[in-house]
Amino acid sequence: MNKKLLLMMLILLVGLAACGGNEPEATESAPTDVPETATAVSSEAEADAPTAPPIQQEATVDSIEILILESFPVQVNVRARGDLPDGCTTIDSVDSSRNGTTFDITVTTLRPAGRVCTQALVPFEETITLDVLNLVAGTYAVNVNGINGSFTLQVNNVAQTETTDPTATPISAGSSMGIINGRVWHDLCSVAEGEGGETAVPSADCIAKTSGGFQANSLLEEGESGLPAVTVSLGEGSCPTQSSISSTTTDADGDYVFTNLDAGTYCVSIDPLAIENELLLPGGWTFPETDVGNSTVTLADGDLVTGINFGWDYQFLPVPEVDAATCSNSIAFVQDINVPDDTVFAPGTSFEKSWTIRNSGTCPWTTNYNFIFAGGDDLSGPQSTPLLTTVVPGQTVDITVSLAAPEGLGTFRSDWLMTDASGNPFGVDGLADQFIWVQIVVGVPEATAEPNTAVIGGVVWDDICFFTSDGDPSAACVDVSTDGSGFYRADGDLNFNEPRLSGITVKLAADACPENSIVPDSTVITTTLTDDAGLYRFEGLDEGVYCVAIEPFSSDNVDLLVPGDWTWPFYGVGLQGINLFAGEDRLEVDFGWEFQ
Repeated sequence: MNKKLLLMMLILLVGLAACGGNEPEATESAPTDVPETATAVSSEAEADAPTAPPIQQEATVDSIEILILESFPVQVNVRARGDLPDGCTTIDSVDSSRNGTTFDITVTTLRPAGRVCTQALVPFEETITLDVLNLVAGTYAVNVNGINGSFTLQVNNVAQTETTDPTATPISAGSSMGIINGRVWHDLCSVAEGEGGETAVPSADCIAKTSGGFQANSLLEEGESGLPAVTVSLGEGSCPTQSSISSTTTDADGDYVFTNLDAGTYCVSIDPLAIENELLLPGGWTFPETDVGNSTVTLADGDLVTGINFGWDYQFLPVPEVDAATCSNSIAFVQDINVPDDTVFAPGTSFEKSWTIRNSGTCPWTTNYNFIFAGGDDLSGPQSTPLLTTVVPGQTVDITVSLAAPEGLGTFRSDWLMTDASGNPFGVDGLADQFIWVQIVVGVPEATAEPNTAVIGGVVWDDICFFTSDGDPSAACVDVSTDGSGFYRADGDLNFNEPRLSGITVKLAADACPENSIVPDSTVITTTLTDDAGLYRFEGLDEGVYCVAIEPFSSDNVDLLVPGDWTWPFYGVGLQGINLFAGEDRLEVDFGWEFQ
């Protein structure tokens, strides 16, 4: 009995122990930590996932500005401006290289992939320094992400230092071939031959020859055209040389070029007696020297030598041999020199009207040709005005007639034509009904101009004078020495190829310019900057006396102008006094600057 009771108690205890052990196990295995475990696994998977590479591409460049720093050797910077597409994109790299005469610059950007950014354009500006040390004189092209520009070195950009160590920058194989180019042009000189013992009268572009007579002045001037289809030869060694290794012909503008040249000495020459150059005769060379039609050029590796020009003076301007029965007469209008259309004159006012026209036909206009009144309103001018000199095809001539405004009020137009030696009239494009005209308005003088409507403006330009490889001054140089010793400065004229200066600060001050050339700050009314074309303007001015001044040593201008000096309005003078009338437009208050 006791044994059975003991056995039942043991079984009961084992059962209770088994039940008691399972309860804490169930509590420990409750899923309370499952979310934390799942999150941890997700984070690890994300960390191990591959990251997308950043996006690299070319930057969008809108404009470039080329800055030539006036030091020596010259330093050249390119300022590139554009827009980044968003706030996450940054400039990554700027790579610059030169191939011959072309600088190629690539600006790239970098943007993290997948990042959410502000979608707004972000302007940027990068300044890139070009490696221009030891470059030869010439014109160089610049390309920044497809935006093009150029700059010109007037002289070889070589440091003037004495050293025994080589300092030349190695030139890549792609840029080792040299170039020679230049122009063959018609050096004009017209002489009105005297009759009956009268003295011959040369034009302003003639100079006296030591042997007697006149010739062209050897200066390539505006209005002098290039000579096409002239054969130019290239030989090895110094001039004169009998060995010709290449030849080319001038294009429609008279320009020629020899490319892919090894380093060495060459002779560029033109033989006017060659059959292919018979179009030159009769006449003679005026440049590079009188009666000399060759020039020696020495090239280093990759050199660009420009300006190897040749000036030819035709003996008869030239007057081509044509058949008057088959050649054509035609006028091309070039410009109104004065009295633009609808100029207002008071009744009875006398005035002179001048035009520039071109002989666009094939017949030369001789002194038997006349400029005639052909109809319209009679402005009391001459019925016929003979030409004073022969005008060959392609040449321009200025025509002036004296006229007078009618007594009545209104708009008046007077029509004009040319007639040939036989009296046959012709006009623009050879048509007798296509006139050269002047149109005026005769009226009562205009009422007093409104106050504060006058304007002062002008242009600031780079007045250039340099010396050629032969040591001769360029065409735009003048000798300003009093004893003729050869102290040359730029000529103070805005020539057609001279660059304009942008970003120059111009001051407008009240009252007359001070004698000491220092404009007091208390008199300054306002300032402005020249634009990309070198132009500036002060508008909304009342009548009065003003002083326009540019101070080269001011903090705004010193880095843009110095070293150098003024050539216009006068050497060393950078200010002009203006007596301004009500409503007047004074837009030729110009300033010429010559860099040293």
